[in-house]
Amino acid sequence: MSSTFEKSVKGGTKIKLAAPKAKYVEHILVATHAGEAGVAEVFRALQNRLRDSTWTIVFKALIIVHLMIREGEPNVTLKFLAESPSKLAISNFSEVQAQGTNIRHYYSYVLTRAKAFRDTKIDWVREGQGRLKKQTVDKGLLRETEAVQLQINALLKCDVSPPAVIP
Repeated sequence: MSSTFEKSVKGGTKIKLAAPKAKYVEHILVATHAGEAGVAEVFRALQNRLRDSTWTIVFKALIIVHLMIREGEPNVTLKFLAESPSKLAISNFSEVQAQGTNIRHYYSYVLTRAKAFRDTKIDWVREGQGRLKKQTVDKGLLRETEAVQLQINALLKCDVSPPAVIP
């Protein structure tokens, strides 16, 4: 089982500057349906890719984690990351490295999303719509509002616009 996910992780995180191929991502998403054991297998394969010194490999590994959260079985990947945030550790990228700052911000967003899930047991992106309207202070409105605010702040730091081209 591990070797097949390892092949998909390597294929989905190639150094080439292009989105991860769907055939690799789809196979990785199957792991989320196997529960925490399947997600753990994928993260074992992702460990070296997340700690690679090449920014494209790390960026694609983070994209794959994000896709597992967004398109995989609901809450399985977030629960795994909430219980083991160190599994998402990335290499250190400096300000001068291409995309170093953006990778750190993207990593921070994914980690903040997992921590918000740990603290509130809700994936605010997927299922939080309208919840705060019904929530009372006694039931944790302030705590949940803070979790959402931290998540939004982390997301806003990500720069998704392409670099300006100087003629």
